[in-house]
Amino acid sequence: MKSVAFLYIGGPHHVFHAAPAAAALAKAARDVQVVNLVSGERSAALIERVYAAYDAPPPDIRPFDTPWWGGLAARISGRASARKLPALLRHRRELAGFDALVTAECSSSILRHFGLYDAKMVLIPHGAGDRAISIEKRMALFDKVIVAGPKNAERMVDCGVVRREDLAEVGYLKLDLMRQLRGQAPKLFDNDRPTIFYNPHFKRELSSLMQAEAIVAAFRAQDRFNLVLAPHIRAFEDATPAERMQWEALAEDGKVIVDLGSDRLLDMSYAIGADIYLGDVSSQVYEFLADPRPCVFVNAHGVRWEGDPNYAFWTLGDVCTPEMVLQAVTVAADRHASYLQQQRAAVAASFGESDGAADRAASQIRQLIGDPEMP
Repeated sequence: MKSVAFLYIGGPHHVFHAAPAAAALAKAARDVQVVNLVSGERSAALIERVYAAYDAPPPDIRPFDTPWWGGLAARISGRASARKLPALLRHRRELAGFDALVTAECSSSILRHFGLYDAKMVLIPHGAGDRAISIEKRMALFDKVIVAGPKNAERMVDCGVVRREDLAEVGYLKLDLMRQLRGQAPKLFDNDRPTIFYNPHFKRELSSLMQAEAIVAAFRAQDRFNLVLAPHIRAFEDATPAERMQWEALAEDGKVIVDLGSDRLLDMSYAIGADIYLGDVSSQVYEFLADPRPCVFVNAHGVRWEGDPNYAFWTLGDVCTPEMVLQAVTVAADRHASYLQQQRAAVAASFGESDGAADRAASQIRQLIGDPEMP
């Protein structure tokens, strides 16, 4: 029997990008053993949710724990991500026993340098953004890179990072999953005011997070809009309890939600339920634009972004300084028509056709491992 391991070491936000393929593979190929290797109970719970959405058999979930020195490295550095390399080294022999490894991030490519040659390695990049980090040299170490749409596929080939024959465009797995999970947008507030989804990135040198307190204060002082402050889940992964409490105190019942870590940051609740997107460099803007709506982008660092492909999404709405956010949001709906056609084209290039994406990704994996039962 062939065996495939899905490896989740980058955090729970990677689960919805890769687990749909795991569920589809487990459902369609009973002759293939599908194992989910996870760091933490939260990821395990999310995997179970994904499998249930696809009516797949119960998932095989196994712990992918970190050695003690990995935990020590994380505490000393103050970075949760410092656990990844120690965990990979600890489990490298176990991983070598699978026919294929599937991951949503590039860190596991280091296994190639530690003797992992027989197992096929598959990358399903999380997100479909425009920043250069989505195209990196480590992708060349994977046997197959499964992307959502033609935008990133063409960019990878043009940059010489991945060969065309090693790429597969299948659609956006997370969007395919969301259509399985719900049929309508969640109600975020019990009022009729338009809701803003404010989504700062976690990298402070690129993000508007340093100005977020002032931006939230501006929304607290008005009565026209609701606001959801929902930064990338990694923005506060290393924060102390006191720091979290300070930010959460910015919330206001009936007007402002501050969410630093719930599952709503992962399952597109805010992207689906909001009326206007406010962000900086997060690729989640494309998830919001799966249903095209007004967008505003905060240029918090005076970036000269025009013509820069890393900021292509900033052409999909008005760009403003942090001080002008409220004014820009106020006119966003009126200005949306001028961006609508470009938004639709950008989403098509980023996501391709997402319905059935999980099944297509599973098929690519089966082909790669030479599944004898492949139809």
